[in-house]
Amino acid sequence: MNASTRHLLHRKPFVPACRHAGFFVFISACILLLSGRALAGPDFTGDTIAVFAVPREGLQLNALVQVSAREVRDAFDRLGRLMPVDETRQRKALEETRGPETERYRRAAEKLKADCYAVVDAEVKGNTVYGNVTLVPLSGRCAFMKQSIFVRSMISLNIPLKLAREVALLHKNLHLEADVREGKGGVCILEAGQWQGLSPGTYRTARGEEVMVQTCGRYQSIAVLPEAMRGVKRLTIAAYPRLGPVMGEIDGEIEYNTCYKYGLASINRGLNPEKRFVDALCIINPGANLILPGYGAFLATSYIGFKKTEPSIPGVVASSVLVIAHFTIPEFMGKFKINFFPGVMDRDKTADLNNLQIFCWASLPLTVSASFLDQIAYQCANGEVLPPFFITKNEAALALSAMIPGGGMFYKGYRLAGWAFYLSEMFMAGSCVYLKDKRKLITYGGIALGGVKLIELVAAFFSGPSYGFYKLEKEGRIQSASLSMDVRGVETGEIIYGIGLSLRF
Repeated sequence: MNASTRHLLHRKPFVPACRHAGFFVFISACILLLSGRALAGPDFTGDTIAVFAVPREGLQLNALVQVSAREVRDAFDRLGRLMPVDETRQRKALEETRGPETERYRRAAEKLKADCYAVVDAEVKGNTVYGNVTLVPLSGRCAFMKQSIFVRSMISLNIPLKLAREVALLHKNLHLEADVREGKGGVCILEAGQWQGLSPGTYRTARGEEVMVQTCGRYQSIAVLPEAMRGVKRLTIAAYPRLGPVMGEIDGEIEYNTCYKYGLASINRGLNPEKRFVDALCIINPGANLILPGYGAFLATSYIGFKKTEPSIPGVVASSVLVIAHFTIPEFMGKFKINFFPGVMDRDKTADLNNLQIFCWASLPLTVSASFLDQIAYQCANGEVLPPFFITKNEAALALSAMIPGGGMFYKGYRLAGWAFYLSEMFMAGSCVYLKDKRKLITYGGIALGGVKLIELVAAFFSGPSYGFYKLEKEGRIQSASLSMDVRGVETGEIIYGIGLSLRF
């Protein structure tokens, strides 16, 4: 043994100079990592779910069910609470299982040792497609999942998306539960990792204790528990799935499918509805109303691309009366003695009345534009068509309301609200013009006009469209209702009639 060897054997053990707790945590974590006990195995040990698609007759319906099951499986996978079982294993287990259809799914799920299973199905009734997913828990931890979800749509492509959206909503406020394997000095292995949404940092449990996650793998993490929690076997962490990106993506696809199905471009191929809408609003509609006041607004709608147009008679009458009012209100206030043309003064026309007359003539394009948008709303509701620019409906409604009183409300289908805003704003604006010399009244009138306009802009931007076919595509789950009747006799000889309504939820 040489001198260097003896020197190595007689060296003092290494004592870390750093006294910070974080250094010891790091050393402990490294020991666990090197021991192969943490983050070494790819096996998932959390809760799992099997998603089955009910086979259907007909190629299209069967494909729809398969796509729906895939979207539901993808929603579970992206939100990191229930891991979908591998499709190949699932298919093999189902093929090896015998018995009634409903029992086969349960037995196959039990064979796969899944904690929960989902059965996805769809059917067509008339022009409406119905989809449903039934969730059945197999372990106590998944008991909250027991329910049936029903959705409907006139667009087949929206059924898988709507089912996935409802499944995603089940994860709202769903905390993270993970098994714990304790190591040394409070350092432990959590059976949860990046897939469940964890990242290095500090988290709080359901009881308020702090847990420091040091390192994250795919399905496991190394964490430090406070001394009071050492020895626990399962941990509830106040970490929730990120629903925003998933819901935003699904809603965006539903919106795109709906606008593509009900848009004017799908009705008349080769047309540019957006360009024609602007042309009709700015050029064709004013010109048509010069020839036929009121009715010209309806005639201008056919230029955009509507098929089988039909005028709204109340709208035509209302707009015709308003056009006449633009010319006759100053005359009426002057007892029909003033000059008909604005700006031409006579001894009976005061300056205030002249200003009002100029305002009435100058604001006539706003009236015929409101009439045109009213007819557009009527055509859209009757023909189940969405107006142009609807993919950016909120911005389009805001722009129309900024230019035309009530324009955004007409655009979204609220015809009565559109006329209410139009009449209110035009009355207040005309009053301000007529009373311009009375400063106090002008101040109050201007504040009132600004307040009403602000309310209209907010309502136009945030209100959902009123079109029934559009709301059908955007609605969430529906309740499946069944009606039952019963007729029975009693000992007294009387007959009792019974009727009942049951809802599945």
